[in-house]
Amino acid sequence: MLTCKEAEKMVMPYIDNQLSETELEAFVQHVEQCTSCKEELEIYYTVFLGLRQLESGTGMYDVAGALEESLETSAFLIRATRLRKVISYAVGTLLTVGVLTTLMLQIRIWVQSGFL
Repeated sequence: MLTCKEAEKMVMPYIDNQLSETELEAFVQHVEQCTSCKEELEIYYTVFLGLRQLESGTGMYDVAGALEESLETSAFLIRATRLRKVISYAVGTLLTVGVLTTLMLQIRIWVQSGFL
């Protein structure tokens, strides 16, 4: 679990999409549980989103909604990453079991045929 100081250091990298998957997961979990850090994130997000809109000439007026959407997207990415890892482990396990089973059957055939 992150401390508030660690989470505050991650606000700008979060806004700029520069957090690793592990950092993103820890940051989102902390912000969801810590109202102080969430308020800090809202302030930074509002300021930097406003500045980006001024630079690009676009206008989005639901900044709080944009932050919630960003947090939901981050949570979705975290779940997708976990699912990808689980599937990867499952496939790796199934491949290992398949190779070992094939090897055991081949050894059995060799023993029965007198090769070994």
